[in-house]
Amino acid sequence: MSTADQPTPTAPVSTFSTTQIAKWEQGVALILNNWRALTDAVSCQWGGPDSADKRDWLCGTVADLFVERPETDTEDVEDVLLQVMADEFEVNLEDDSAYLVAQTVMKLKDQIAIGNFADVDEMQRLWEERGTRRSGPAPVVQEIEEEAGSSEDEDEDTEMQDAPTAPAEPRQRIEPVVDEDGFELVQKRGGRRG
Repeated sequence: MSTADQPTPTAPVSTFSTTQIAKWEQGVALILNNWRALTDAVSCQWGGPDSADKRDWLCGTVADLFVERPETDTEDVEDVLLQVMADEFEVNLEDDSAYLVAQTVMKLKDQIAIGNFADVDEMQRLWEERGTRRSGPAPVVQEIEEEAGSSEDEDEDTEMQDAPTAPAEPRQRIEPVVDEDGFELVQKRGGRRG
C-alpha cells in the first residue's frame, strides 16, 4: 500500500476527552450490535446461554484495542472479530463482513477524533427507531459439508443437539403384555399404520 492510500493518523483513543470516549464506546457497541453475523450468533445462542454477554465483552474488547495499541488498524480489528466469532460462537465467516465492520470501526475512530459525533448519533437514532421492529425471522444457516473423514451421522447428531426442541405431547405409556411363559410380547406402536 502506498503512503497515499494510508489514512491520515488521528489522535489515539487514549487522548480522547470523556465525551469522545463515551461516544467511541457507544459507536463501537452500535456497530457490532448491527453486525448481522454477530446478531444471528447471539439470537441463536451459538455461544451458549451467555451469548449476549460475549457480544458485550467483544464490544469492550474492540473499543479497548485502540487504548492498548494506538497503532491498531483495520486488519487488526478484523482479526479480533474473526477470532472471537470462531472461538466464542463457533462461526467461521466466509464473507467480508468482518472486514467491512472493521472499516466502519476505523472510520468511526477518525470521526470521533475530530469531534464529529454525527455518525454515532445517527446510528443511535436508527437503533431506537428499530427497537420495536427487532424481532424478525430466525436466521437461515447453511451447513457446509465437512472434510473427508467425518461421518454424516456425527453431523446429524450435532445438528440435533443444537436445534431447539418443541415440547412434545405426553405419550401414553403402553403396559407390557406378558404371556403365560413370562415372555413379553412385542406390540405394534400406534401412529404408523397403513
